[in-house]
Amino acid sequence: MKRKPFWIVCLVVVALATVAAFKLREHRRGELVFTQAPAYQFEPHTLTTAEAKRPVVAATVSDELYLLAVENHAGNSTLYLRMSHDQGDSWMQPQLLSSPDASVNASAESAPRLAAHGMYAYALWQERSDKNGPQLRMARSSGMAGKPPTAISVTDTPPDSKAFAGFASLGVAPNGDVYAVWLDGRDNTVAKTGTFNVYLARSTDKGLSFHKNVKVASTACPCCRPSVAFGPSGEVYIAYRHVDGENIRDIAVVVSHDQGDHFSDPVIAAHDNWKIVGCPESGPVATVQNGKLIVAWYTAVDKAGIRLAESADQGKTFSPEFNVSGNVLDANHPYIASSEDGRVALVFSGRIPGSDGSWGTLRVFAVGISPDGRVSMPEEVPGDTNGDHYPTVTVAQGNRIFVAGSTKENEVASSYLSRARQIN
Repeated sequence: MKRKPFWIVCLVVVALATVAAFKLREHRRGELVFTQAPAYQFEPHTLTTAEAKRPVVAATVSDELYLLAVENHAGNSTLYLRMSHDQGDSWMQPQLLSSPDASVNASAESAPRLAAHGMYAYALWQERSDKNGPQLRMARSSGMAGKPPTAISVTDTPPDSKAFAGFASLGVAPNGDVYAVWLDGRDNTVAKTGTFNVYLARSTDKGLSFHKNVKVASTACPCCRPSVAFGPSGEVYIAYRHVDGENIRDIAVVVSHDQGDHFSDPVIAAHDNWKIVGCPESGPVATVQNGKLIVAWYTAVDKAGIRLAESADQGKTFSPEFNVSGNVLDANHPYIASSEDGRVALVFSGRIPGSDGSWGTLRVFAVGISPDGRVSMPEEVPGDTNGDHYPTVTVAQGNRIFVAGSTKENEVASSYLSRARQIN
């Protein structure tokens, strides 16, 4: 048999390799992959607010910046809201939100939450007084001068009810409806397992009132904050840490297609099979990027850190989980934010060991997630973030992000705000 010329054989090999490479790229399209390029260029310094703790930051589409923080006033932990018109260079006089005779919970994952939509900012918090048990309260600010925001109750239990309500999250749907989701101890038929129910309340008048509370799910980890996110077709997603009979505490997602009146059965986002007889005090966070649901959470299985999974079919199935915290050690307490154009920012706390083998101080790290699945390597947020367990982030116009958190020195807490521009 006459052999084919060598150059023909080479062309065939190159063609087959090209087709194989194309198929590989096509197969990997949309999969999460690390990119070595940093996502953000941070300012070298942070702006601080003395004697304030557990801040949350949110930016509006009209470029106002809000900062919510807990401060000490007359012996009580009180809640103040600040607004800036110049990206944090200066701030207006703070507005008091919480009740004068109540104390605001700023511990662990039950600290206040903040969300912005349109011209409004919404604050959600748990407060307790000598008269009333733990109550969830919400207030709306438009950033305009005049009367301070009026706080209303979110839970529809009696004011003197001792049923627990806390570890709450807040979100605003694309149509402007406001959703609060939290852990609730009322009507708990499985209390013997040491779990709570997940409840939800919806406001259709931009936070002036709330509809009847709705039970979303049961057997939730009792100190892991649930999260809420919204799809482009009206989907309402709730992510929470589910507890099964063997104390497996994996992340579950339920979805509603009728504005939160009814929810699907829970779907486990990733079967970490993390068994822990206790509460890790670390719940999931969720957002939607170009119609795709993104859920991030902490797990101690294998290498402890932050995992992330995506769903492109409205929470029915999820992608393999991705270790988004990379080589950062002790990574925990993720917080996620997204913009209308598909930019996603994720922050969390963690450690980089010292060269002498020491543990290293607890720092804050930021990660960017592009719409095509490129995940930036974790980038340390500069400034005095030592000891911060619970950072927060918002994605603003002009490819900017703002990171807020608090540190403590000599038992005095200070809040910081760090600014960055997205470069990739």
